[in-house]
Amino acid sequence: MASIRLKPTGRSANLIQRSLVTSTRLSDVQSQYQNGGSSSSASSSIKQKGGESEIEIKNKRTFEFLYGPESNWRKPKIPSKPATPPKKRSKVDPEAYKNLPPLENPLASKERKINFSLAEGQSNDRKAYFSDSLSGAEDLGIEDWSSLEIVESEAGLENGRVVECRRSGHTTIGLILASITLSGRPRLLILRSSGEIWPISSNDVQFVMPSSLISPDLASKCWSVELLESLALTESKSGLSEQNEIKPTEEMLQARRKVAMILRKVHRETEKMCNRLLSDNNTNSNTSASNSGGVESIWNNWTSNINDSSSQRSSITAIQAAEFILNPKNNDKGKKIEIKPNTLPAYAAHTLLMRRPDLFIADQGDMWSSGKFVVRSRSERQLLEKVQKGVDQSMSSSPSNESNTDEDLLSFIQKAQKVIEFSRKIQQETQGEELKEVKDHNLPEWTNKDKEYISILLSPLVETRSTQTPPSFPLALSLARLMLPNSNETVDRGTLARLLSDMGIILPWDSLEMSKITENENRSMTMSSIPIPTTIQSISGGKVQNEDGLLEGNELDSIREDFTSHKVFVIDDPTASELDDGIAIERITGSDDIWIHIHIADPTKFIIPNHLYAKQASIRGSTTYLPEGNKPLFPLDVIMGKLSLGAKIEENDNNGSQSTLTFSAKLNNKGDIVDEPKVRLGWIRKPKVITYQSVDKALNLPTSTSTRPFGGPIRSSGISTNNVKIEESDLEDLKILLELAKAHRAKRYSTAGLEWSFPSASVNILNQPSRPSTNLFDTSSKLPSSPQIFSGNLGLEYKVNTPRFGTLNASQIVAEYMILAGKIAAGFCSSRDIPVMYRGSLEPKPLNSSINYTMEDLLNSRIKDMGQLQDPFKMMGNDWYNPSGFIDLKPIQHWIMGFEQVGKNDFNGYLRTTSPLRRFDDFLVHWQIKSYLSKQSQSSVNSDKIKGLNKEEVLRTIKKSDEGVRKLKRSSVTAMKFWQTRVLKNQLSFTNNALINGNDNWEIKDDEKIDLQNDTLIGKIIGSTESVSSINGESTPILIESLGIQATLQHQIKSKDFQVGQEVECKIYDVQDWPNPAITFKLVE
Repeated sequence: MASIRLKPTGRSANLIQRSLVTSTRLSDVQSQYQNGGSSSSASSSIKQKGGESEIEIKNKRTFEFLYGPESNWRKPKIPSKPATPPKKRSKVDPEAYKNLPPLENPLASKERKINFSLAEGQSNDRKAYFSDSLSGAEDLGIEDWSSLEIVESEAGLENGRVVECRRSGHTTIGLILASITLSGRPRLLILRSSGEIWPISSNDVQFVMPSSLISPDLASKCWSVELLESLALTESKSGLSEQNEIKPTEEMLQARRKVAMILRKVHRETEKMCNRLLSDNNTNSNTSASNSGGVESIWNNWTSNINDSSSQRSSITAIQAAEFILNPKNNDKGKKIEIKPNTLPAYAAHTLLMRRPDLFIADQGDMWSSGKFVVRSRSERQLLEKVQKGVDQSMSSSPSNESNTDEDLLSFIQKAQKVIEFSRKIQQETQGEELKEVKDHNLPEWTNKDKEYISILLSPLVETRSTQTPPSFPLALSLARLMLPNSNETVDRGTLARLLSDMGIILPWDSLEMSKITENENRSMTMSSIPIPTTIQSISGGKVQNEDGLLEGNELDSIREDFTSHKVFVIDDPTASELDDGIAIERITGSDDIWIHIHIADPTKFIIPNHLYAKQASIRGSTTYLPEGNKPLFPLDVIMGKLSLGAKIEENDNNGSQSTLTFSAKLNNKGDIVDEPKVRLGWIRKPKVITYQSVDKALNLPTSTSTRPFGGPIRSSGISTNNVKIEESDLEDLKILLELAKAHRAKRYSTAGLEWSFPSASVNILNQPSRPSTNLFDTSSKLPSSPQIFSGNLGLEYKVNTPRFGTLNASQIVAEYMILAGKIAAGFCSSRDIPVMYRGSLEPKPLNSSINYTMEDLLNSRIKDMGQLQDPFKMMGNDWYNPSGFIDLKPIQHWIMGFEQVGKNDFNGYLRTTSPLRRFDDFLVHWQIKSYLSKQSQSSVNSDKIKGLNKEEVLRTIKKSDEGVRKLKRSSVTAMKFWQTRVLKNQLSFTNNALINGNDNWEIKDDEKIDLQNDTLIGKIIGSTESVSSINGESTPILIESLGIQATLQHQIKSKDFQVGQEVECKIYDVQDWPNPAITFKLVE
């Protein structure tokens, strides 16, 4: 993308002079700063009245940013005494300046201005910022600007806001000009003080300045819709081009100059405030370490009540840090200084804390919104310092002289090298064999000191955000180089993971995603002041033993309705442990209409939102599903003990009945809701638990086909199937459910909504001996004392699932009724003003005016009554913008699901409510509804005991939960891709295509077999081409349908772009598992 660069001219002298004057004024009032006052802004002027000075603020917005609106900071008193004149200087010999060029006439230079010019290419700052430090690849923000589309701004990141952005260890400040999408990715266009305009991700934003810093009028003059449209039409993939027909006007450039001056001023004032915060550290700390810096005094204060050996962490905000330093304990004069959010002191403190990742860890979620840091424990810091000392000593000593080498470190390196050598030898000799643990070995044991070095090697694998450089990263790299002294291998995070795997620390069935999830959850709980889970209690006899704050479980039994006579079908996957939804039908005598009852498990019977279980669940967001194992939203024994539908209930416990929250609707054969739906608390008894596969077989429904290109066990992966028999009477009910689901789906997709899918690969781990480690990154966790070495290879079954279209299968039947329940719940809550969070989505928008089909054409091309696109590639690439789903406190449209308008077709909003054991959102909706039902029933239960949340509490809680859900989704996708890459790497290294060599139960079908080493595969283009400078070529996203994966296609620069859906021939080129799984193919020309 082009750069807008600053050219200094003759008027620069005036700029420098003004800067010096400003600096002098600020210097004159430095003494007032030390007494709790503030300096005058450069936007203020001084008037003399009766020997006293008075400040007249010309720019209140800038003053508010620098000193905080309505703060207790006193305006400085400017001394009326004139400045002391400079001393007389000795005369200078004029002959010394004879050969200098004549000075430029200052009067002539007044009319000259600082000019911005457009230039092609990437600046060094930009290249450094957009380089991907984790994978080594480059993402220079070179997007396909032909797909550009203006989108609605995110709340808090509106146009005109000044933001700090961090990435790849670099920091920049800029003004948000517009929110756009490039290549389907949301981006913020920011104007930097250098004049460059960058497209950055909102994930890079770490701090947001007040909206008043730059006036809306000035911000709007820096950009225009016409210029954006011009960028969208240009062929230049760098965005800005000299060939653009529409160029920035002189007024626009003048506005950018003013903004650049303000941004530079923010830089200057921030550094001055940082210096002040550092210089004021001694006044507010009782620790001996306070003289090492203001940040040190903050850390000492926040960890003062924690033992040196404790791994307990705490949290802090930038505002707390600034107020701590600016309000000395020994200063009783004046009022306490209160720091307002987004002001200069808060930003300066934020800057200082970000500079010390050895003491403070920034929020890895929406840092700009939370502003929170995790305060590292004393034991963490001691560990870093001890290892740093040993590494420094060892790295400084010569190879021939080991006398200066730290003995503990030297011992660890020698042990590690011995273990790695043995492990790699075993793996090479047993490649292709079944996985077995090697127990008969004479490898050394890991001492406690060794485990400290192992913790340092592990740490960089979880602290992967490039907003801060983990202090353990350079230490870990140094340890790795000592372990591999003669290797030419590039040492990075992937190297660390492979070394730890060879050392027997990371087990063969561990992708590390479970540990990452747990560590991130623990940090989020620390920042939210929620205790980190340790032990799990169980429910027994209707009560939770040794646990305070839970309900007895019988508080609202009097208002529950009896559904125990209904035959309830609980249909789920055979491996599911959290069964939270069941469906029943109720026939109506003399009518073709049918009552559909959707019974949902009732965790709010025991758990309330203020309980520790619920608070921890609000951070997790949902249950975690990974190929190597799952992690429940609530403690598993609690779920299985009483709450999961179909759990074993004693007859003396409510006559063997289970409590539910039931959503009921009367449907006609067209799928219409006939009467007003009902929402009630209920009882069900002995639901029939059956599997998707058994229902598909009973109703003769089509299922997705699967292939195994690298073979697999003759029998399925060992997953047990449910043997519950479907009887003839069950079959009649299931047929009714099928027909009504078809009718409801056809009604839902009649005028809106799209659905599409592609072949996808899944990996089953066949011979996994145990669960993966819960959290390897916890320094207090017990690492194994003996290396765990394995021979052979982990059995991995690679399946490619290809969806079938045209009719419903069992999983889609269940999904249709869950959507119905969500619609019923939304209508119930909206009509009664119950505070809940509604879900919605907008209609996709065309991005390219040259496409020859409209949304109406897309809707007409769907499979009749199904909503499924016959050609899903039409929604890929950059022709259409698919807005992300969003939430709101009022009912909103959910276009992608077919609900195009609130109030149309019985639609009054949509909620997620049918998985309260797996999603926190659903749990909270249950609680809100239960609170309303309790209040309406005038129950004798204490109203404070079952009290609903207000709108602000709901919004705050769901935002936190949504952040957890986003993290889990990323982890789930990363874990699956990791195991896909593992299978592909095995196939590229094995001499045969069997994953378990010599096992008679392993088979490969000839019509499914793929030879990665020799076969040329067919890929389909699914996105736009981007330039990659590191390979001097281009990359394009592709779909390999035969493998069920999305990958990157590398190729030389093409004179003509690929078309989405176009088939290309390619061969696999590179597979990377750690640190970020990636699969690369090369184009076969």
